Amino acid sequence: MSKNDFDVVMDELTDKAVGKFLKADVFDVSAFSVLRDHFWQKAERLQHETCISKQILMILRSAAAAIRSRAEYLPAVRHQLHLADDFEEMLDRLIAGDTRSDRTPGVPRIM
Repeated sequence: MSKNDFDVVMDELTDKAVGKFLKADVFDVSAFSVLRDHFWQKAERLQHETCISKQILMILRSAAAAIRSRAEYLPAVRHQLHLADDFEEMLDRLIAGDTRSDRTPGVPRIM
């Protein structure tokens, strides 16, 4: 099984975070954190891949979009907008072939 194949665990984590949020307006910060951590672990294995699965791309985009759309009318979510930024940053870093350990906040990147 390829590291880019459909990830059942990621699908379940997405349903617990994004699905629950969109269906019931229940924002579970810990579920989004678990999903984010799972992505970073997966990103380590995908760092040198030239293609990324549509599942990964769709989930990263939908997680960020869900948070941003609900932040307009749910005050508790408004305080968690940084999570949407995190998911968007993950997508950008996947595209660049970076992982969580490749960059340190506040330290310039040397190329």
